[in-house]
Amino acid sequence: MGYEEIARGNHRNGNSCSVSLFKAFADKLGISEEEAAQLAPAPRSEGGKCGGFLAGRKLMEKLKPEAVEEFEKAFLAHNGDDKCATLIMKRRLQGKNCNDLVGETASMIESML
Repeated sequence: MGYEEIARGNHRNGNSCSVSLFKAFADKLGISEEEAAQLAPAPRSEGGKCGGFLAGRKLMEKLKPEAVEEFEKAFLAHNGDDKCATLIMKRRLQGKNCNDLVGETASMIESML
């Protein structure tokens, strides 16, 4: 199973966007899923920013620091924003939801590693 599927499954099981991504990449971090969940940033903790964006940035800082800026640019190019409320509204209009964002972000991270 790939990182996208793992992250989506974590999210469907009730984890936040941020925790879903951190748990998916626990193996790359070399820690347990429980430890990874503790490292995940709180959603909307930085000016209302999306938990997927915050988790992706923090994961890149830990796994490939030189690609943090690349991740941020790619996320914004793909999603048009990094604010949770804006992304929820935009995705609803597109027939998508946060689980889609979690999966897409996991794929984005994986492709940059």
